[in-house]
Amino acid sequence: MKKYIYIFGFIICASFLVSNSAQPGVWNAGGSGAFTLLYPEDTIAYKKIQMKSEAIFMQLYKGFATVKGTYHFKNTASDTLKIKVGYPINAVFENIGFNEYANQVVLDDLYKIKGFVNRKETVLYKKQNAQTNNWYVWEITFPPNKITEFTVYFLVNTNNASTLEGYNSDKKNAFIYLIETGSLWKSPIEKGVFYTQFKDNLSIDNVKTSSPASLYFDRENTILKFSLSDYGKTPDANFVVTYGETLGNFNFKKITEKSHYYFNEIDAFSSKEMNLLSFDRIALPNVYKVDGIGNFSIHFLYTFLIYGIPFLLIVLVIIMLRFVYLKFIKKTI
Repeated sequence: MKKYIYIFGFIICASFLVSNSAQPGVWNAGGSGAFTLLYPEDTIAYKKIQMKSEAIFMQLYKGFATVKGTYHFKNTASDTLKIKVGYPINAVFENIGFNEYANQVVLDDLYKIKGFVNRKETVLYKKQNAQTNNWYVWEITFPPNKITEFTVYFLVNTNNASTLEGYNSDKKNAFIYLIETGSLWKSPIEKGVFYTQFKDNLSIDNVKTSSPASLYFDRENTILKFSLSDYGKTPDANFVVTYGETLGNFNFKKITEKSHYYFNEIDAFSSKEMNLLSFDRIALPNVYKVDGIGNFSIHFLYTFLIYGIPFLLIVLVIIMLRFVYLKFIKKTI
């Protein structure tokens, strides 16, 4: 009787193991996205401001990334509007393209962040609203029927990320650009261009992505690009990239001390004549697929306990019955 109790216990434990795997997705990634609404009193004004375009430039280094984003907004109302826009410091964003996966974007890693309105630096605040006390905030005035340009720079730590799929884990650098938040503005966003350059001799062969559009790669300059048009009507899929390997004893603070150098680098990058470069379409591995035997091992154990042990018990019973039968036949003869 004890043997059956032990077997039942094993089956229960196996079921617990299979159901207790972490939610799959990219976790603790550095990243950013379009600005989001902060205060309820700005709600009326928000859908009157259209994001006409965005141009995002990302330079990925070992352990960190530099980001420059330039946005053009149009106030479609007849009155001047003033609203607060900004970035949440930490949040988990659902991945639109693969709903079973989560993206945790750590936005408290937006170091040396600065913003410019019509090319003039503006004051950055760290404020709270009714829901959270963790926001980087700008208050921007949008004149009626005019285009307002907003440019933002920052450094982000990408070295603490991990990608989970069941019991498999892949620790690599990860960056996420949250395209889905662009749908909060008056739609549509007419045009978006996104350029990612791999620095520090990073190889494209070690890169995985999830992208809302086809990717193109210029091998000579190690630049990955995609573009969007007429989007933002509903939340769009985000851009996710993993690359390189996690660095031990990585000192991100030293990187931030050279922010001026990295911002100059990304200014030079964003000034390139991209139309003159040679981009070829490229297919990269799915960022959410993780190599490893963890899932196979657990599912094999579970399957063996559920089906294998009962099958072995049946075989054992048949062998025993056959043995008893043959022994009985010999006695009768």
